[in-house]
Amino acid sequence: GYLLKADGHRVETASNPLYALSLVRQFAPEVIFIDIGLPYMDGHKAGEKLRSSFKGARIYAITGRSDEETRRKSSEVGFDGHLVKPVDYKLIQGLLRDGASP
Repeated sequence: GYLLKADGHRVETASNPLYALSLVRQFAPEVIFIDIGLPYMDGHKAGEKLRSSFKGARIYAITGRSDEETRRKSSEVGFDGHLVKPVDYKLIQGLLRDGASP
């Protein structure tokens, strides 16, 4: 988040998906990065809820898993991309600048 702020982006962070779902209603983000391994709610489920509420936002899954099943589920949920940790900051910058999907 700090690097994004330093680059001039408005950034809000949530430590759990329940707070994130509340926060996005106030913030109305253009881009959402969501970790799949979340407390209280699976990141894919949270992604579904975010996608239904914010159809215009680009939503990217972040996870340590790169297997086909996890990527398929991210695609089915409607994520715009699936990023595997550790995520290169230059990739994040490219996504924000160009909207290209990894």
